[in-house]
Amino acid sequence: MKVFSKIALVAALGLSAAGVMAGEISDSNIQGDRAQNSTGAYGARAYQNIGVTEGSGAIRHSRVFANDASNVGNSINGFARQDIGVAGNRGTLHNVSVHANGAHNAALARGAVAIQEIGKVTNGTMRDVEVFARGAVNRASTDYSVAVQKIGVVN
Repeated sequence: MKVFSKIALVAALGLSAAGVMAGEISDSNIQGDRAQNSTGAYGARAYQNIGVTEGSGAIRHSRVFANDASNVGNSINGFARQDIGVAGNRGTLHNVSVHANGAHNAALARGAVAIQEIGKVTNGTMRDVEVFARGAVNRASTDYSVAVQKIGVVN
């Protein structure tokens, strides 16, 4: 019995290391309308994920809503990141719609960084996907600030 348990444990660890046990969002509606993510103190960091899978994860047959979402780096040397409908490394978006109309991304303080990614896959595949980001705004407005906004991207 102990030998069988050890073999099962080794097999499970092997599958997990190979990425077979990645997360998945399937047959879902995710509502994050008017979500706000921001920094407000020197060097502060803020992260917000809405409908996100990482590490070979998949989003299938789902809808992600984050209309009027806001991501603001509003502190000196602050960092704000907001991901909406994103499948991380080697991920998949299949039969998905991502709604982020009016999304706003801004780096407003000296040296601030604001990154907003909407409907994005890294080193993976996107199939039968709709990304709506009508009226999206991306702005860096002070010295050494950086604002990055990616919409409907596979890289």
